[in-house]
Amino acid sequence: MTTAVFADLHDNLAGLTAVLADAAAQGVDDFVFLGDAGHTPRALVALQVRNIPCTFGNWEVSGLARLQPPLADWVGRWPALIRRGAAVFCHATPDMPSGIVTTASAAAALRPGMSWSALFPRLHRDETARWQAFAWLETHAVQVAFHGHTHVQMVHAWEPGARPFPPATQPGVLVLQPDRRYIVGVGSAGAPDDGPHPRYAIYDAQAGTVTLRRLA
Repeated sequence: MTTAVFADLHDNLAGLTAVLADAAAQGVDDFVFLGDAGHTPRALVALQVRNIPCTFGNWEVSGLARLQPPLADWVGRWPALIRRGAAVFCHATPDMPSGIVTTASAAAALRPGMSWSALFPRLHRDETARWQAFAWLETHAVQVAFHGHTHVQMVHAWEPGARPFPPATQPGVLVLQPDRRYIVGVGSAGAPDDGPHPRYAIYDAQAGTVTLRRLA
C-alpha cells in the first residue's frame, strides 16, 4: 500500500491538480490530506468529491464557523490524527491535547488569547514540541509521523538512547530503519516556503520507505 501525503493547499487548486496527477503517475494506492485546504469551499469540495481522508489544520479550525452545512458538518468531523499501522498522519504534531479529536472539538476549545502554537507548533523550529512528538511516537509504538503546517519539506529522525540525526531536506527515497522514529514534514502542495513548486510525500508501508516529491 502506497499513500500520497500532502498538506497546506491554501486555496491553490492548481497545486492539488499537480499533486494528484503526479501521484497517479507514481501508481499510488491512496491519499491523505493533512489540513489547511483554504478559506473558500472550492478546495474542500475538491477533496470531498474524491473521498480523500483529511486531518484538520488551523485553517479548518478558524474557518469552520463560516462554512455552510453540509460542508461544515463534514469538515467538523475531520480528525486530529489518522493512524495506519506504524504511521500516523496529522497537521502539526501527533501530540495533541486531550479532548482535541476533531475540527469541531478544536474550534470549541479555542479561547480568546489562546496561542495557536498550543495546538499547532512548528516542529522544524520548536525543539521542545519536536521532542514531545518523538516521545508520543515512542509511547504509542508508532515509527513515523507525517505532518504539514511548516510549509517546509524536512525529515527528523531519532534513535532511542542516541542523539537525533541531522534533518534531511533533499528529495529522494528514505529507507526507514526499524530502530528509529521519524517525523516527516511533507511540505506544502499550495504555498511552499522552500521552493516555487508543490511538495508532497509518498509512504510505502510494505517497503518501509518515504519518498519526498518536488514537482517542477
